[in-house]
Amino acid sequence: MTQRQDPHSLEARIHEHYDALPPAEKRLGDLLLSFPGDIATYSAGELAQAAGTSRAAASRFFQRLGYRDFNEARQQAREAKRWGSPVYLSSASPSGGQPGSTQASQPIADHLAQERDNLTLTLESIRPDRLRDAVDALAHARRVHVAGFRNSHMLASYLQRQLQIVRPDVALLPRAGQTLAEDLVDIAEGDVLVMVGMRRRVALVSRILEIARRQGARTLLLTDPSAAEPTQNATWAFVCEVRSQSLFDSYSAAMSVMNLLCSSLFHHELHQGQERLKRIETLHDDLEELDALSWLTQRNSGTTTS
Repeated sequence: MTQRQDPHSLEARIHEHYDALPPAEKRLGDLLLSFPGDIATYSAGELAQAAGTSRAAASRFFQRLGYRDFNEARQQAREAKRWGSPVYLSSASPSGGQPGSTQASQPIADHLAQERDNLTLTLESIRPDRLRDAVDALAHARRVHVAGFRNSHMLASYLQRQLQIVRPDVALLPRAGQTLAEDLVDIAEGDVLVMVGMRRRVALVSRILEIARRQGARTLLLTDPSAAEPTQNATWAFVCEVRSQSLFDSYSAAMSVMNLLCSSLFHHELHQGQERLKRIETLHDDLEELDALSWLTQRNSGTTTS
């Protein structure tokens, strides 16, 4: 089945007019159909050069598609990139090159620089007092609920497992095979809901935050800079940069924030956290669940072989 397109998107407009395009404009159309995100990065002149056409032809091309000018089309593409559309995040050129060029890139260095920027911008944006308040709420909550959808579900699952090491009564939503209502009904005053909502969020993110707030819970939202409406329903919102050198979002900054939350929570309730960890490790040992523990037991009893 062919995926339906927004009738006002760049690709849909090109397809609608494609057969009637003059050859010079059709070359530009072909370039943008392959990598529509390039329009957000490069000038009209650079795109025209890459397509082997003139700036005048490029100007006529965008007006033929119904845009006032090139800048209107570029703004639309930038919004699509900001929202995280993989079609618009991909590019015909390596980092730093011209559209359609084969200029060599430095993938490791470029990736490292972007990751460093993401971590710096994310962690420097978190106010220490807001972090303390959120950690205190997580420590004293009756119950903690962690939710996420699509890629954010993977992050939420990781966070729930780490929080569960430090404190009891941490649930992941939605549970497998369940609809949301059965889980949301138990959220109440004294609880904390942690919502992981990275870009390309589902509409349920805002609705769940609102329901949790209405039922008396405090809410912590881990999101990215594209968020607007969801942050209005959150008690605390920590914004994580997700930009990368490719069409795949980077979640290293989000993982770092989750690590910060969990380690801060552990030190906030140090005695309780240590006692819980000891009990967990004792159960690991009793069940012989982990190879490393089995190896350690054998070594201590003198039964290991080299």
